[in-house]
Amino acid sequence: MIITSSDNQKYKYISKLKSKKFRDKENSFIIESKKLVEEAISSADVDFIFLSEDNKDYESNLEKIVFSNNLFNKLTNLVNPDGFAAVVKKPRQKDIKSKKVLMLDQINDPGNMGTIIRSAEAFGFSDIILLANTCDIYNEKTLRASMGSIFRLNFVYKNIDEIKSLKEKYKIVSADMSGYDINEFKSDEDLILAIGNEANGLSDEVRNLTDIFVKIPMQGKIESLNAAIAASIIMNKLS
Repeated sequence: MIITSSDNQKYKYISKLKSKKFRDKENSFIIESKKLVEEAISSADVDFIFLSEDNKDYESNLEKIVFSNNLFNKLTNLVNPDGFAAVVKKPRQKDIKSKKVLMLDQINDPGNMGTIIRSAEAFGFSDIILLANTCDIYNEKTLRASMGSIFRLNFVYKNIDEIKSLKEKYKIVSADMSGYDINEFKSDEDLILAIGNEANGLSDEVRNLTDIFVKIPMQGKIESLNAAIAASIIMNKLS
């Protein structure tokens, strides 16, 4: 059956999931593109897939909803959608167990967030702490930029007091232009790497908990790097 009416309950439900408030209430989010959908099928808890009528013959063991091309295009956030999408359940938080943990402090740009998540998987940072005022990781731009890595990592929401308790096991290493050259930093200790806001850097609370600051040495007149690039370089150096 091809759904053609915007009064359909599934259509209304998917439309509401574009709101962060509703995503949080339902513990679900939307992904788009055949690549991401198939990544999610193999790595995440997919509630159902939804397709444009052009893809009605796509085979799946999951619940499949087919919308008219017109309705699907009203649901999509992509300029050139391929007609594939899904609703996915948010994973449960797990305990932090890895030796190297990434902590994001008020990262605001969804594209940067997605790129950082992708790099975290590449360099073995499988636990990611999200502090207050960090952008929603289930924003469509973050999901696209993460290229599926978001399904395979553990995201943990913590406050500053909870970070204090982690210092019993972890050294906190923070990226800051006043720090030591990352190329000279050596440590066998378990560590948390903190990356701050794109414009304002680290919050005072994270600064006060930091054990050591590190920086990326740069040439020319460049004063700073994009947060995602800086995080990727430092994670690579620490991996």
